[in-house]
Amino acid sequence: MKKNAGRLSKKLFAAMMAGTMMTAMIGANVYATGGGSTANTPQNVTITKKLNKKTNVYAPDTDFEFVITPAGTEDLEDGVEAGPANGAYFESGKEKISSEPKIDEIAQTNVTVGTTQISIDTTKFTKPGEYRYVVTEKSGTYEGITYSTEKKYFDVFVNNTAGVYAYTFTDDSDPTGKDDGVFTNDYVNGTGTDDATHNITLKKVVTGEQGNMTDDFTFKVKIHGAEGEKYYVVYSDGKAAVTLTSSETTSTDIYLSNNETATIYGLSASDTYTIEEVGGNEDGYTTTIAVGENDEQKDTYRDTVFGTISADTNITVTNTREASAPTGIAMTYGPYALMVALAGGMAVLFLRRRNREDY
Repeated sequence: MKKNAGRLSKKLFAAMMAGTMMTAMIGANVYATGGGSTANTPQNVTITKKLNKKTNVYAPDTDFEFVITPAGTEDLEDGVEAGPANGAYFESGKEKISSEPKIDEIAQTNVTVGTTQISIDTTKFTKPGEYRYVVTEKSGTYEGITYSTEKKYFDVFVNNTAGVYAYTFTDDSDPTGKDDGVFTNDYVNGTGTDDATHNITLKKVVTGEQGNMTDDFTFKVKIHGAEGEKYYVVYSDGKAAVTLTSSETTSTDIYLSNNETATIYGLSASDTYTIEEVGGNEDGYTTTIAVGENDEQKDTYRDTVFGTISADTNITVTNTREASAPTGIAMTYGPYALMVALAGGMAVLFLRRRNREDY
């Protein structure tokens, strides 16, 4: 009996809290339109969707969907009944919370994606009691997201005149008996042991006696992932960051000079990248591309690299231009020099012969 009494006191406290909150929020809620004991009673409650993510990674462009159903027997306890069908429900479209990439959230690691509301049909409750619904999030398919598996209880309290006077998310493990209605998903660790997203760090190296250390070299970078997905690019030299948008055909120009890097954040396992150096093997340069710390996929006379990544990856593009030795001078000027030497020799012989004849 003490256990049941404790639960009842928690629920009563939760109901009182809900009623107090609803009175305070009276100007911000939707109200019933009928008369009697249910008039001016708030008819919705807030569900909040949050997301854990990495710094410099955009939130995904996707929807999070929720389901509300009458509680099953395993979710009930003494004094609590399953709610009538459609007594608590989502209005059309409000079962989803939409996420979209936002630049002002790029530095945050926990973002509030959005909120939605549960509505209540007071006509479904015909007798006093406490009625329970279960709210869950549908497991989605967006790569890298670990979807919430929480099961939250949403209780509706009805008085002896069949008036709905309070409703709230409840949690018996909380001292107040009240739950905040927040569902949090993870976009950091993914569904397995690997991180949900990875980065590419692109580095430019210039070598050789005639390599220009101050020139900017142009790269065309293209990332293809989920539709609407965005990728943040941060330069090592403090140049303004840029954003890439997922595309099969559109590339973005990135400019790097010697020893500068650009890090592209937020690639999922199936996202593909293409990086092309514009004119990499022109103007006397030889280009070498190395992917990874151990120079795997190292290839000379190549100016494009592409693929997928399963970990943070370094890509180094080296342009080398050596000084050219003047090996062609002997062939070019040799005949003329030889002619001059022969002419000089003949002149000396001729002059000596003339001198002898004079004596």
